[in-house]
Amino acid sequence: MRSALLRGRTFVVAAPALALLATSAPSAVAADSPAGSAYGASASVSLLAGVLGNKGISVETGKLAPSSTDGPTSASVVDVPLKGLVTAKAVTSSAKQIDGPVQAKAAIVDATLPVLAPLAGSTPKASVISSECKSTADGITASSDLANLDLGRIGKLPVGSGPNQKIGVPGIVQVIVNEQIKHADGSLTVNALHVKLLGGTTLGALGSGDIVLASSTCGKVAPAVVTTPTAPAKPPAQGPGQVTVVPAGAPETGDGTLAAVTEQ
Repeated sequence: MRSALLRGRTFVVAAPALALLATSAPSAVAADSPAGSAYGASASVSLLAGVLGNKGISVETGKLAPSSTDGPTSASVVDVPLKGLVTAKAVTSSAKQIDGPVQAKAAIVDATLPVLAPLAGSTPKASVISSECKSTADGITASSDLANLDLGRIGKLPVGSGPNQKIGVPGIVQVIVNEQIKHADGSLTVNALHVKLLGGTTLGALGSGDIVLASSTCGKVAPAVVTTPTAPAKPPAQGPGQVTVVPAGAPETGDGTLAAVTEQ
């Protein structure tokens, strides 16, 4: 586990492999779900009046730069603000499955979070926000990387933070770093950063809803099936007392007039 500091450091944390038992072909368990998927960002929030200088708005962005093993297997968006909530120089994702194992990842480069500026005292930012998951027959691993993340007055994470670490302002906002969610079908989702606006009427409240940055999901993979070739069947051995009849005229009879009977 590498160390973590929100100011001027890189935060990287990997979950240990999960002992996931596979019982089907190399794919996600749910037949209608891709083996792996990822997206760069999404937001579903209702902001109160005064936040971002507006009179109060609702924002539904859907998934930005989505990809999956079913296609498209990669996606990217450049220089696109996420409705003023988040800005980024580039947002990318990819998901692939090669001979069974699955890998999905998402990244946001040069990100800022203007929506949190009123609480942070300045605009929170990070040079890289990314997540990645890998799935093999041995299980699923996941990790997040938040380089130079600065959340200002909202708080800092302790050194050596593991998955699902939470900081924030009670009743107003909760920030989950390296959020890892295991689903009922055995798949695993890792969100590098999940901002939850908690609503309420507390002084300084921003609104309600969720902002997810750099999300990757991997389904569990079944062990490879090894098929052993079946040896060809051997003809039955001829035991004692079996008789071979040689037709008359065959070369074996010598003069071609008599049939020879040979016991073996």
